Amino acid sequence: MSEIFIAFSNSLIALILCIVVGYVCRRSRMLNDTHTQGMAELLVKVAMPCSVFMALMRPFSRLLLMESLVTFIIASVVYLLGALMGYGMSLLHKAPHGERPCWAFAVGFGNVGFMGIPVVSAVFGYEGLFYVAMALASFNLFSFTVGAWMFEVGSERAFTLVNYRLIVKNPALAATIVGFIFFLTGFRFPVALEGGISLIAGMTSPISMLLVGAILAKQRLKDALLDFRLLSPIGVKLVAIPILCWLVLRVFITNPLMLGVVVTLMAMPPAAATAIFAEQYGGDSTTAAKLIVIGTLVCVITVPLISLLF
Repeated sequence: MSEIFIAFSNSLIALILCIVVGYVCRRSRMLNDTHTQGMAELLVKVAMPCSVFMALMRPFSRLLLMESLVTFIIASVVYLLGALMGYGMSLLHKAPHGERPCWAFAVGFGNVGFMGIPVVSAVFGYEGLFYVAMALASFNLFSFTVGAWMFEVGSERAFTLVNYRLIVKNPALAATIVGFIFFLTGFRFPVALEGGISLIAGMTSPISMLLVGAILAKQRLKDALLDFRLLSPIGVKLVAIPILCWLVLRVFITNPLMLGVVVTLMAMPPAAATAIFAEQYGGDSTTAAKLIVIGTLVCVITVPLISLLF
């Protein structure tokens, strides 16, 4: 059996334990909406930016610079093509109008933040997070523009300054820019300060998984799992897209670490932003929540299996 498959399985089991704890804590009311909202704020505004920043603290090399740019481009192309595939599938399945942008966004944009960072960190280590930072920067750029536009086609509201402010003020994107400048210039913070940032970054994985578990506890899992229509877009997102990425990218990506990280990120379940945008722009938020729940549960099986490709 592949060593990386075993590594993926062991790492996911550890992360699943955190999800279960979060689920039980929310069900037993040890956690409530106020707690989860605070956890999400801490994760998005503090822990994740620290993880992204520390991931970029690498000695400069032209090869790594080229790989970072290529990762950004690959992620952008996959996000946009995935969204087109999702929308096309919604038309083929004659999904209601309000569900179509949910399908498109769910297939196009994976959870590279909440789940991508802890999974890649657990399996590939901090070196793998360098490529996650690039994919996350692309995600932030396109999800708040093209992604929002998909939910509000034909309306200027999707491209108001509000969305651009969200991009500019996004902590993870800001951390990517600052970290990338440090990478290019070779500048470093004092060891003690970097050590503190690294400690904070270490909170990302456990908080992410606890939060995922708490979010799942708020959904009716039975209703989501019985909506068999949604297995089609989930299958494309979790299986077809990463396999296609592997088949194409292995031809010209010689770095196995880069290839493994990129394919793994493309195998992540639908992003939590699917439900957020659906709620904000008048999409079917119930369907969006179901897509997130099903994708998150099924990826526990599909991600280790996809790792066998490596």
